[in-house]
Amino acid sequence: MIGREDEVREFRQRVWGFQALLIFFWLILVMRLGYLQIFRGDDLRKFSEANRLKNEKLFPTRGIIFDRNGKVIVDNRAAFDVVLLSQYYKSNPENNARLAKALNYSPEEMEKRLQKMGRARSYIPVLLRADVSKEIIAAVETHYPSLLGVDIEATVQRRYPFKEVASQLLGHISEVDNRDIQQDSKKILQLGDYIGRMGLERYYDSELRGVNGIGYVEVDATGRRRKVEGAEKLLGFVAQTEPVPGNNLYLTLDVDLEIAAANSLKKNKYNGSVVAIDPRSGEVLALVNEPGFEPESISGREIDPKVWSNLRNNKERPLRNRAIQDIYPPGSTFKLFMAIAALAEGKATRQTSHYCNGGMSFGNRRFNCWKTHGPTDFVKSIRESCDVYYYNLGISLGPDVIAKYARLFGLGQPTEIKLPGEQRGLIPDTQWKQERFKDVWHPGETLSIAIGQGYISATPMQLANAYAAIGNGGFLYKPFLVKKIEKRNGELIKEFHPELKRKIEIPQEVFEAVKEGLYQVANTPGGTAIVSGHSKKVGISGKTGTAQVRAFSDIMRMKCESMPTKDRHHGWFVGYAPRENPEIAVAVIAEHSCHGTSAAPIVRDVIEAYFDKKNPPTPDPTEVKSKEDNPSVTEKKLHEVDGEGGEVGQIN
Repeated sequence: MIGREDEVREFRQRVWGFQALLIFFWLILVMRLGYLQIFRGDDLRKFSEANRLKNEKLFPTRGIIFDRNGKVIVDNRAAFDVVLLSQYYKSNPENNARLAKALNYSPEEMEKRLQKMGRARSYIPVLLRADVSKEIIAAVETHYPSLLGVDIEATVQRRYPFKEVASQLLGHISEVDNRDIQQDSKKILQLGDYIGRMGLERYYDSELRGVNGIGYVEVDATGRRRKVEGAEKLLGFVAQTEPVPGNNLYLTLDVDLEIAAANSLKKNKYNGSVVAIDPRSGEVLALVNEPGFEPESISGREIDPKVWSNLRNNKERPLRNRAIQDIYPPGSTFKLFMAIAALAEGKATRQTSHYCNGGMSFGNRRFNCWKTHGPTDFVKSIRESCDVYYYNLGISLGPDVIAKYARLFGLGQPTEIKLPGEQRGLIPDTQWKQERFKDVWHPGETLSIAIGQGYISATPMQLANAYAAIGNGGFLYKPFLVKKIEKRNGELIKEFHPELKRKIEIPQEVFEAVKEGLYQVANTPGGTAIVSGHSKKVGISGKTGTAQVRAFSDIMRMKCESMPTKDRHHGWFVGYAPRENPEIAVAVIAEHSCHGTSAAPIVRDVIEAYFDKKNPPTPDPTEVKSKEDNPSVTEKKLHEVDGEGGEVGQIN
């Protein structure tokens, strides 16, 4: 090493430095261990022997849903679940019987619940009973010392204060499953999370759900959990990340109007749908489907299989949002678009008249009208719903022109309302017929669609929105349900405004002629809804219609009321009020009611409820007495007076 003494000296200095550094860190470790052993030893020994610490999700509170006036229509409530950790529970006949009694279970049901325990990992809590009563909580706590591993979990349950009201619109929530997690493109869902399953709960789930937090939970030797106080000081980590609550929705819906519409459907004993829209903006004021269901019954951590099965298999389809998911022939409500097309295309004027002798022959077939109208001009054709008049208009227009004008008003296409499952309906034309059936359009098919039958179909939402556009003079808005989204502290996230889909460029004199006919339907003698749709409070304009359920040949052979209920036709009434500058448009489909006159009283009830709330009426004692002495016209008499009874040939 001669001549390299400097290198050796430098190497030795580095080794000494490294050794010093090791000694320094070793001394720190010894001091830390000494501190924990001498000064904190007793605390840590107790903590280690009796408890263990694990992190758990902290679920956020789901957002609240309000109506347009600030009334709560969906919120949350505190709930308690009974859970079990199998690693602590001693399963034996005595404990099982004690637990069954506390939970109010039969021995058989208790056995089924405990079988789940064997299939789950020992450290994962198994649900024994969800959303338990105070009595069950007290019973479980009474037996706490002997029921090791059994615990009470505080949870949050979704609450729907108005029960069945707007159930299909609001929807429900449920716990995610493995399929939900696999389909989650954002990879944020975890087992134990809740998501919206239908309606607004589903469409706005990302806004309502919130963000999970993380908390540390102390689990003692009996398997019972409690929040650790000061855990971050003890072990040197953050105790929890607070969950972020979901955002609140403020709807365009008026819950009072929603209740009025639902009550009217029930009072008249019809299943069906009611849609009410503000023609000035496209705001949905009411959306009712009957029958409904109680969302809370299927929104918990545990759903009764019988309840779910009854809802899924119910032939009356309570889970179905008929307003946007069901399509029906529009019947005579479609005649308005025929009338608009004929005037706009110069195929008719207000003076154009056709003679109705109860039907007309076309080809080798006779197309009937529901009664003999005699000479019929444009306005009378709407007022009295003359089929013959529209057969003639259909021949002059042809299917493609008819389709053009129907589509201008949004028929045959989604309204783009922000709800899942909306159907587009169908407005047929010659191209569609060729693509669908590989066949040409036959002239007789034009006569069927001219009165809203045949291939044509629409949803209640589409017809309500289309008539709103007639009432406001050609402004077709996108219907919308949410006015704004806010954070829990009131901070505005997003506000929604009316969105004009299109201005329908048709001369105003065309709209005025059609609107005159609509007004006469419920306000002039001979109108098809002069009794059933007339209101003493406000001038209602509208149109009756009947959606065919059975084939035309069956209608010819028998009266609707003599058919089995499932084969009877559906009744439509679509209208708006007031006559000038309408504020509300309403579409009602009364299923299997046989006549459009059956739906008209429901529209009247909804419109009157709207204006009664806006301008509360002053009670008149003499009027109340008069109503008691003179009961209302019976349904049978009502059909006779209103006209559109469907007794002869083609329905209206």
